[in-house]
Amino acid sequence: MADHPILIKRYPNRRYYASHTSTYVSLKDIEQMVISGHTVEIRDSQSGEDMTQSVLIQIIMERHPDKISLFPSEMLHFVLRSNDLMSGLLGDYFRHSLDYLDYLRRQNPAAASLAPMQWIKGWLDNVSTSPKPDPQQSASSESAQLSQRVKQLEERIEQLEAGDD
Repeated sequence: MADHPILIKRYPNRRYYASHTSTYVSLKDIEQMVISGHTVEIRDSQSGEDMTQSVLIQIIMERHPDKISLFPSEMLHFVLRSNDLMSGLLGDYFRHSLDYLDYLRRQNPAAASLAPMQWIKGWLDNVSTSPKPDPQQSASSESAQLSQRVKQLEERIEQLEAGDD
């Protein structure tokens, strides 16, 4: 797998040109590149606009309609209703989810062919064998932090009541 994405240009006649092989490719060819582990970057030949997302969505819709069920209708409604802030939060959430799955894949390269649920099981197995914090100690530490914070807030209230800002 190359470190750099494969650059594919989309021409006005809706043809795709792969610069790494200097040949025209079909959506099926692009799909096979992605399935084999390559990252593609699809750009409009005239404007240079990144069209990767729309082409990958087109491939999923046309060639893998069963995978659309990965996006429940409720989530799609939520995405359509979301404002810019919420869209940003959703985007961050999905990026972090992908980072996490990539982390799991890198931690166990042999698991690359396993299903994500098996990755998670492996991760949980590792977590369950790591030393666990003492619940008594963490509870007393948390209690001490809360007591300290309450004391600080009480002192601040006294200052405000006295008029000392």
